[in-house]
Amino acid sequence: MATDHSQTDVCGCARPTACVDRNGGLYLIAIRRIGTDRDGRVRTGEVSDRLDVTPSSVTELFDRLADTGLLRYEKRAGVALTDRGREVALELEARQCAVRTFFRRRTGFDMPLEAGYRIGYVLPDEAIERLRALVDGASNACAATAPTGVERCPFAGTEC
Repeated sequence: MATDHSQTDVCGCARPTACVDRNGGLYLIAIRRIGTDRDGRVRTGEVSDRLDVTPSSVTELFDRLADTGLLRYEKRAGVALTDRGREVALELEARQCAVRTFFRRRTGFDMPLEAGYRIGYVLPDEAIERLRALVDGASNACAATAPTGVERCPFAGTEC
C-alpha cells in the first residue's frame, strides 16, 4: 500500500532543521542525489548501500519521512521526494556546501562530507549566511537551488 502525502508536501516548518532531524536529512540528501540520475525513484537498497545502514533502518526512516510529507514511499517501488522534501534536501546540501567551501578556501582544509553536513546542520541560519557571504561575496551564492551536476556544489569547481 502506498503512503502518499501529496496534500501535505509542506511540513509546516520555517527551516530545514526544524523539519527533519540530522539523520533524516542525510537520507533526504541521499535520495535526492541518487534520484537525480534517473526518474527520481530510489530503492531501499540504494540508500542502504549509500549510507552504509541496514535496509530495515532505511525502510523505517522512509515510513517516518513519508508521514511528515517529505517523500512518497511505496514498498517495492521505492521513494520519491515531494517538492518540500527536495527543498529541504537542497537547503541542507547548501548549508554543507557553505561550510566545506569556507574551510577549503580560507584554511586549505578539505573537510569530509559528513563533518561539513554535521556543522552545517547545527549552525544558525545567520552563521550560514555569513559563511556564504565570506566565500563568494554574496549572501545567496550557496542558496538551495539545484546544482548543475549531481555531486556538485553551486560554487563553480567545488564538490559538495
